[in-house]
Amino acid sequence: MPLSRTVASSSTRRYLTAASVLALLLVPALSLALPCVQPDSMGTVRLPPAGCGYLSPQDVHRIIDGLPPGTTIEIGAEHRFFTNIVNFPGGSLGGEVERFDSHVLLQMTGTGALSGFNRTIELNAGCETHTGPRISGAPIQSFDTDMFMMQGQLPPGDPDFDLLQITAGTSFGMPSPGHTTLTQLPGGNWSVDSFFDITYRIEFSGTPGGPLSGMSGSTTGTIRMQAGEPTPIPPCTVVDNGTGTVDLPPQGCGYVSPTQLHQMIDGLPPGTTIQVAAEHRGFAGVSATPGGALGGEIENFQSTLQLLLTGTGELVGYERQIPMEIECETHTGPRIPGEPVQSFDALMMFAQGQIGGDPDFQSLQITAGDGFGLPSPGHTTLTRNATAGGTWNVDSFFDITYNIAFVGAPGGPLGGLSGSTIGTLRMQCGQPAAGPVGAPMIDQPHSREIALANRPNPFSPGTTIEYRLEQSSNVSLDVYDVGGHRVRNLLDARLAMGPHAMYWDGRDDSGKKLATGVYFIKISVNGQVAGSTKATMLK
Repeated sequence: MPLSRTVASSSTRRYLTAASVLALLLVPALSLALPCVQPDSMGTVRLPPAGCGYLSPQDVHRIIDGLPPGTTIEIGAEHRFFTNIVNFPGGSLGGEVERFDSHVLLQMTGTGALSGFNRTIELNAGCETHTGPRISGAPIQSFDTDMFMMQGQLPPGDPDFDLLQITAGTSFGMPSPGHTTLTQLPGGNWSVDSFFDITYRIEFSGTPGGPLSGMSGSTTGTIRMQAGEPTPIPPCTVVDNGTGTVDLPPQGCGYVSPTQLHQMIDGLPPGTTIQVAAEHRGFAGVSATPGGALGGEIENFQSTLQLLLTGTGELVGYERQIPMEIECETHTGPRIPGEPVQSFDALMMFAQGQIGGDPDFQSLQITAGDGFGLPSPGHTTLTRNATAGGTWNVDSFFDITYNIAFVGAPGGPLGGLSGSTIGTLRMQCGQPAAGPVGAPMIDQPHSREIALANRPNPFSPGTTIEYRLEQSSNVSLDVYDVGGHRVRNLLDARLAMGPHAMYWDGRDDSGKKLATGVYFIKISVNGQVAGSTKATMLK
């Protein structure tokens, strides 16, 4: 007999329902993490991020315990449409507590003895998350998060599950930590990169007479759920210095770490750290001479290291922004001026800065580079652009080994503390050149139609839209009804060149399920309509 059905429930709880936790666990079908861009709210972002969804980009989990040998239930899920959000200060991380409702879409598929079992379940859900402190107005806000509590079960009367109960979250002894990074974009919006490593327990028993009749069990596991992507580092374009190459370090650009933070650990209480986000820019007093350890050029200069410090553990609530003046020396390998692509090794030989007399730090010193016995190799690629005036795309990085040494100021929050922490991370400037050598690095009108494809089509309840970009571009993806009215904006962000995919769940901008019928999906690139496709939704 057929084992396929769709179930919708409008029940809403102040705790997370069982299906919503499943939505946070198992996503083989919806496994693409997509950009998440949010409007500014008083110098930061209101969480959870409206209009974005949490998916599992890598893990595939299954319900196993209590099922016949070789049998699983695989679950693809999307957790989004956050509503009724209540935010207030406090929580286990000393920042903020978020309580909210959400919409969850579950796609369940059986294997083995349950081959042919297919369910699509739509549920309203609720949850509570805790976030660490952040500094409103800072261009990068990076802080710990915690899925504090998840608990719930399906309402009675389900045709397949007599019981489906979920318990998860730190408050139940199931650690579910996470982290969120907010990065301000040109124009004021924010890019959100957020995840939770959810630990959960699923208990179920099958409904008598149904396909799971006589089965019951309890499965425990951990899965990462993610919203958004790390913010792409902005391109770095530098004017030719008149000799067929560029002066380094690149003026007007900065070095940041796209995936890691500096940390201060040594000398702090157990379980306590100071997370340090840093941007290295403002290069001044540059002098360049031939030679150096790599046989090319030596660059000596001053710069500013903008530090954003955030405490954890016993220092939860500690926040500082500190600019530190740095003396630097870099060495670069040989290059041939005039060549359209110049690729060579680089080395951070010396970087050192210090502050004193600060209300928190009697002394704070950062040291890095091979000259101090802290290996910091790198590489730089210059690619000539076909733009007026002769400019170059700069793609550069250093794998910096650093030492942060500090002595706390008496009477301050770090009074009586001191230590020295060594670590390594990548500091990066610019992006690889997009397109062939000599292609313009500025946005161009999209001259070729983009082929949109959505699968499945017809669809119920959702469909995945696929397309490919010729170059890094500003992209909008919108859904229109047959009357030409826009009913949903799926995406408005800058994307890298290459393939992309976006899942549409058949709902409008307010989260309301749309009627059966034909809809048109249109893509605009750099402000110009570049393609469209027809999608048919069935109930």
